[in-house]
Amino acid sequence: MRRRQEDLHGYDVLTAIDFALERVREAYENGYEEIELVHGSASVQARVEDGRGRIKWELRALFDQGGFDPWSRRDRSWPRAGSLLLALKRNPRPRSEAWTPAPRPAHRR
Repeated sequence: MRRRQEDLHGYDVLTAIDFALERVREAYENGYEEIELVHGSASVQARVEDGRGRIKWELRALFDQGGFDPWSRRDRSWPRAGSLLLALKRNPRPRSEAWTPAPRPAHRR
């Protein structure tokens, strides 16, 4: 199984969401079967407006609203405590593997 993992730690919320969308699209185009978006904040149990856990809840909202649906199978994807695992649709014509450079993190861990 071809699976990619992307760590979203260190990005501001908007950059993390844009990067997640780009990586999911690229993983699909490259013929991957799954992508895991690691956001951390496993212990954050409720939506927050500021601070730790914002990326987690924005990713979950995007997932719930169908933002990943062009490339993923919602019925085989699920949010985990510290990540979002997306099962990707089968791409009948994957391209040669190519990835855009990751954005520069806003801060280091």
